[in-house]
Amino acid sequence: MEIVVDNEEFCIRLYQNVAYLKVIGIQDKTGADFFEKTIDEVISKYSHDRFAALCDLTELILPHPSISRQINRAIVKLSDNLNFGHNAVIVEPKFLQIMQAYIFSFYLRNISAKTKIFKKESRAVEWLNELNYQLTEIEGFLSEKTT
Repeated sequence: MEIVVDNEEFCIRLYQNVAYLKVIGIQDKTGADFFEKTIDEVISKYSHDRFAALCDLTELILPHPSISRQINRAIVKLSDNLNFGHNAVIVEPKFLQIMQAYIFSFYLRNISAKTKIFKKESRAVEWLNELNYQLTEIEGFLSEKTT
């Protein structure tokens, strides 16, 4: 299964057993609905044994808690329906403590995936590689994106 999404709020790629998600700006109800619909599509079509996510939240503006709870429900659904093993989250270093507290309080409540917060994308990719996830296509996409 492969998913490619590029819009004003999200950049999403799903290649092999890793999903890349970049959230841009502040999320509203429309963005949360779109995210939930995308998660439902992944759940219905995903065929790999295990799954990891690489989430770039460096451009995220924290939304209203009600929107964050809706996003959390979608992530919990993903966690409950797939073998969601690991979640690498990249945040802006100067907002690390605020973002980390918000992410664990709202987005990642009650999920089974082991989550680790990173300041650098390269370290997040390295961590998922060490756990034997297939990042070849994601790494190719990320290198194209920066050139």
